[in-house]
Amino acid sequence: MIWIFIFMELLAFGLAFIVFSVLRAKSLAVFESSQAELNQGLALLNTLVLVTSGYFVVLANGNYDSGRNRHAARWLAGAIVLGLVFVVVKAVEYQDKIAHGLTTGVNQFFDFYWLLTAFHLFHVLLGILVLAYMARKIQKGQAFAAADFNLKTGSAFWHMCDLIWVLLFPILYRSRDRAHKVLSHLLRLHGDEACSPRVEGSDDPLYGRAIRDHLV
Repeated sequence: MIWIFIFMELLAFGLAFIVFSVLRAKSLAVFESSQAELNQGLALLNTLVLVTSGYFVVLANGNYDSGRNRHAARWLAGAIVLGLVFVVVKAVEYQDKIAHGLTTGVNQFFDFYWLLTAFHLFHVLLGILVLAYMARKIQKGQAFAAADFNLKTGSAFWHMCDLIWVLLFPILYRSRDRAHKVLSHLLRLHGDEACSPRVEGSDDPLYGRAIRDHLV
């Protein structure tokens, strides 16, 4: 059952990425000017935090398979702490966006920014609870009741959170770096050269800045 849930979540994010890419191609200037308003430093920090937490989960699985339950529980605790760090950093980022009025309703980019990051944040919070449950069971030496809900499947859910964020980071936060160009090519998304010369969204408050950037 857990694998079906993971597949459905990945499918939902995948469809959202496709819609985001299509809209971005239609209003490229607006999306790029909006991306420039995001804090790439905090996003990069959160990327490193989640990837490291995923590595801790891998170490936890290795120790658990070797019978070192205490070490496994400690590595899971480390992953949980990093998950909480991710939440705190995301809260700081959200507070900054709200303070600057960059909420839903500004334009399509920020509609998707809030939808995708908040939905992912919900999964991270759920994943933290899953890891905490796993760590507690392992620390007490208790066997997992359900065959489809154990350390392996719980870890798979956490890795799903890692994977989604690794995709979200270049799609949402970059504006001109090579990382997004490579990802866009791999996913066969619309790149700059595939966009129509006509730019929609001229009534967007960030549109003027985008035009000036392109003229400089």
